[in-house]
Amino acid sequence: MTSSPKPPQHPHKRRPHSKTKTGCRVCKARKVKCGEERPSCRNCVRRQLRCDFDGCRATASPSSVNDDSNHSPGPGQHVAVAHPIESPRPGPPGPLTAGTGLAGYSWVTALDLELLHHYTISTCLTFSSHQMTRDFWRVNLPQMGFTHPYILRGILSLSALHLARSRASQRDMLIEQAIIHHNAASAMALPLISSINPDITMPLTYFSILTSNIAFASPKEPSNFLIISDGIVPEWLLLLRGVRTFFEADGGAMHASSLGMMFYAGRRLDEAWERQEPDEHEGLKDLECRIQTHVYDRKKVEVLLSGTCSLKRAFQLFRDSGDDDDMRLRSVCIWMFKINDEFVSLLRADDHEALCVLGFFCVLLERLDNKWWIKGWGVHLIERIYSALDEGYRLWIRWPIEEIGWAP
Repeated sequence: MTSSPKPPQHPHKRRPHSKTKTGCRVCKARKVKCGEERPSCRNCVRRQLRCDFDGCRATASPSSVNDDSNHSPGPGQHVAVAHPIESPRPGPPGPLTAGTGLAGYSWVTALDLELLHHYTISTCLTFSSHQMTRDFWRVNLPQMGFTHPYILRGILSLSALHLARSRASQRDMLIEQAIIHHNAASAMALPLISSINPDITMPLTYFSILTSNIAFASPKEPSNFLIISDGIVPEWLLLLRGVRTFFEADGGAMHASSLGMMFYAGRRLDEAWERQEPDEHEGLKDLECRIQTHVYDRKKVEVLLSGTCSLKRAFQLFRDSGDDDDMRLRSVCIWMFKINDEFVSLLRADDHEALCVLGFFCVLLERLDNKWWIKGWGVHLIERIYSALDEGYRLWIRWPIEEIGWAP
């Protein structure tokens, strides 16, 4: 019996398709063609991702928020809520009750529940070694998220970034989820800033702290930035300073609230900052001599020396904190609160002398390398600063380079 001849085989041809620039945010991040199916594209459905392709943008642009002159931050201030790049339309906020079901939370997926679970059993425990503070991150903050969806989405974004560090095979997908949740959360929070009132000051303050941690934890590769900085200065520095805006608007209500004990250690550190006379620091002493010798603008010299003086205090507080991880972290963060607006303006302008001062701050960041969300920032930032300086100014930051152990 003879076998029937096989049909002729034709070489496989790729199906032609037209390029599009209007796909969903997830497909753009993955650099794949988006089918633009609504309400979720086929790629996102297949990968079980939350698709944000709904044809809408954030409800408030940066300009519309800042147009309110009565509530906009002053010079050098930076409100600690990052602007979303492209976000799904947020649902109406409201608490979860038996009567409302998931009103305002219809976006929740099985993956989101996994992220919330990971946050409550792992992520929340990494922010403090003190039980009371851990309980706040584990219990109080998620409870606040059930009334204010932007807090819950901030929690999920941070949890996704934390989980991405231990799940290499799912890293890209988890970072995509972090982007989606962060953008959606910012779109909800931004419109509230221009009309801030006592009822929302506390949740916005905690959301601003979440946003700062998200900025720290974001991948350092430009293609994966969640929160993008325009210059050398990282966005988390500006965001952390923006937390002050909410504390000032609060008028002391948070300190008097049931969560007031959360701020006791911060108040104690602030008092220590004000009364201490910092010891001389050899590395900073050399930097101050260079500033006084090479900078001829007296006003600028004062601004730069105020930054170095604050660094002396931060180094001493860090040393005096001993093995208390929480106080070590606060002693580093307080420098970002205490530097004045004029110094921040120099940093934002990529002023070389100011960047040299920031280079010394990288040493403190490197000493916090045991914190997963800060890990790598000391080396990464000193490298960015070094690349921005010419050969002469690079000599100014020789001490922090050697202290960190980075090789140019």
